[in-house]
Amino acid sequence: MDVSLPTSTAQLVASIHQPWRASVDDCLDRWSRLDAATRGAAYLVIEGPEPSRRRTLNASSIAELAGGRPSPTV
Repeated sequence: MDVSLPTSTAQLVASIHQPWRASVDDCLDRWSRLDAATRGAAYLVIEGPEPSRRRTLNASSIAELAGGRPSPTV
């Protein structure tokens, strides 16, 4: 998956009313802590260097991006 930097700004949208703005790494950590139903409906908007250069990932693409990352300790 081509994501330039894990520290790029992103928005995790688990609820349309409360997008969470943070780095890609922080969004992936938070996504991994969501319950399965919420993870399945969430999407991740990764902002590019220009406002028009956004990428939106659905739940399966988020899971692919998060693959291989250590599980968070709760």
